[in-house]
This record gives sequence, structure tokens and C-alpha cells, in this order.
Amino acid sequence: MIRTTLNCLALLVLAGLFPVAASGAVDSPEATGLLRVPSHQLDEFQLRPGAGLAGYRSVLIDPAQVSMHEEWLKDMNYGRAGARRIGTDEAKRISDEAATSLRTAVAGAFRARGFEIAAAPGPGVLRLSPRISPLYVNAPEALASGTTKLFVREAGEATLILEARDSSSGVLLARVVHRDRASTTGGFSRASDVANRFWFDGLFSRWAANCASEFAATR
Repeated sequence: MIRTTLNCLALLVLAGLFPVAASGAVDSPEATGLLRVPSHQLDEFQLRPGAGLAGYRSVLIDPAQVSMHEEWLKDMNYGRAGARRIGTDEAKRISDEAATSLRTAVAGAFRARGFEIAAAPGPGVLRLSPRISPLYVNAPEALASGTTKLFVREAGEATLILEARDSSSGVLLARVVHRDRASTTGGFSRASDVANRFWFDGLFSRWAANCASEFAATR
């Protein structure tokens, strides 16, 4: 019982000491011909001058791309040996699930703002490319072992990026870069795969709704 309690406390401390996710590598607006415009909902909202987003009524959504934080596996495996170590297959599973959730959130948010979801490029179709670079999950369920339970204040962090191009020409018209945390409802919450998905799904949905709101406003 004492060892289990100490293990829990140690994991609680570690869950709060993992490094903050660094922002993903993104070209500066100046390098791509975009200009930053004010946004009350997003860290960075960038538009190409004279982009004319009003002419786009449909969106074609690419599969989301997700990159785990470069230090994530190292952090997760700190002090762990042998079969207790988390492998690249676990990182891929988490990133794949996040990618599916993110694309679903973007599609739902833009549909709710009156955009049609297109199946192919064409006139009046905006191509959206969502990605996360990087993603950091504080306490995946695979980190627990035996009777040890994990408790965290936040499920993790993500740098969320959305690029919008004319689907015919490929010209970059707009980009969003936003860094946020998947927070729980105050205090410590028990970490699990189900809980992590729940909190990250909420983060993705809020971000996607804010993106769709900004895009709709430019029309």
C-alpha cells in the first residue's frame, strides 16, 4: 500500500513536470505573403491580402497530420525499463486517433457555419489542411502499471495549425496557428485513454469552431 501510494505521488509530480510543447515549425507570414490579422479567439490568424474568401462556399478537408513532441517518448520512458517502456507503436496509435478526431472536428465546425463539404477540388472550393505539430499527451494509459493510477490537471497540449488554399491553384490564402491545453475540470482527474480522448476532443472542437467562425466572418 505504501509503495503504491508513493508511486502515485511520483507520477503526479512527473505529470506536472513534463516540458511544455514547443510550437511547430511554421514559416513566418512574411515568407508566405500572408499578413497577421487581429483575432480574439486564436493566437495567430493570417490572411493573404485580397484573398477574397467570400467566393468560397465549400471546403475540401485533407486528412489531418499529427506529430508527437520530439521529447515525448523520452519523457514517458524516464525511469522505465524492459516491457514497461512505451514504444513507437503507442505514439502512432495516439497520433492516429488525434488525427481522426481533428479532421472530424474541422468538418463539423465548417459545416455548422454553412460550408458544404466537397469531395474534390474545383471552383469555389477551399482546401483545408489541419495538423498538430507537436502533440503532447501528459499521461497515456499505457504509462500506468499494476495498481498504480495516474492523475493529472491537464490531459496535454497541442499546437494546432490550419492552412487554407485555393483547391484549384494551390495558392495559400489563410493560416491559423494556435497553442492550447486540454484542461480537465479543475483539480486532479484520473488519466486514461478514454479521458484523454474526451479532453482532446473538446479542445479540437473549440479550436475548429473558432477557425470556422473567423473564416465565415471574412466572407
